[in-house]
Amino acid sequence: MYISVVMAVYNGEKYIEEAIQSILNQTYSQFELVIVNDGSSDRTREILDAIADDRVKMIHAETNQGAAASLNLGIEHASGDWIAIHDADDLSEPTRLEEQASYLLSHPESIGVGSLITGRIGNKVVSNNAEVEYYNQMLEREQIYKHRLFMCYLCHGSVTFSKKAFYDAGRYNPMYKISYDYDLWLRMFEIAPIEKIPKVLYHYRLREDSLGKQNTKQTITELMTISSLHLYNKLIREQRKQPVLTIVGSRKGCLFFKKRVGNRFKKLNYVYVRTIRDSRKIRLQKKRRTFHAAVVLNNRLSNGLTHRLLRRGPRWRRKVFKIWNYKY
Repeated sequence: MYISVVMAVYNGEKYIEEAIQSILNQTYSQFELVIVNDGSSDRTREILDAIADDRVKMIHAETNQGAAASLNLGIEHASGDWIAIHDADDLSEPTRLEEQASYLLSHPESIGVGSLITGRIGNKVVSNNAEVEYYNQMLEREQIYKHRLFMCYLCHGSVTFSKKAFYDAGRYNPMYKISYDYDLWLRMFEIAPIEKIPKVLYHYRLREDSLGKQNTKQTITELMTISSLHLYNKLIREQRKQPVLTIVGSRKGCLFFKKRVGNRFKKLNYVYVRTIRDSRKIRLQKKRRTFHAAVVLNNRLSNGLTHRLLRRGPRWRRKVFKIWNYKY
């Protein structure tokens, strides 16, 4: 089983050598490392050009295209049938590839596998952290699919997946600059869930200067777009007609959705809720036959509101979806 480890890097001079070394020190021997330098303007190119190891394949882009486009490029040049993603500031345990290859060979129905993680701030290992705890949830296959619109339980860099499944799912979408991994997982989950080894094999760098943390509005916009478009396209495939989504949330949340996401859809309805009892507004839409599916934005009412609607029976369970968006 030959694995191509694919790494995209942009201005990563601080940690890139350490990240590369954690791959070159793997106990598993059947691998290559494909690195895409995404138009870095610091010392990244100089550091990469100094590497003398025939297991490393280097691609230098002259301009910055973003991580999704760079990863697509790296995978295009990958020789392996399996792709292990690795972020340029993170570390892998020496046995990561060996243990993930063993898992995939013993689970031929799986299209990918991740692992538990620890966090790192500089050289300090951090375990008691909300982000780390979030990624370390263990879910059964049914739960992974059931909760896919409300959570991303996979740490991107910890995952090794089938290259065939990656292309079948449609590759990374370069339109997304922050949540491109979540978008890919949703499409891959339609093929089969990606599972997780219950062991720490990956060390994730916790950085306050990450793109997602610097621009929370853009992160929320991408999450809303990814979840709602995924749902919309799935309903089109199942119903063979364009559905009308009803966006349910606070006034602030609905207005945010309308301004930043709504133009991607031909028609949307909006329902503002202030109490759980406002679920009757959605039931009224259904009676009037102006309701196809409800997209419930995440806020303090969303759990109770969703539960109240789902209690109404199987038909509602196929029409009510809570999406992941931090706070709306």
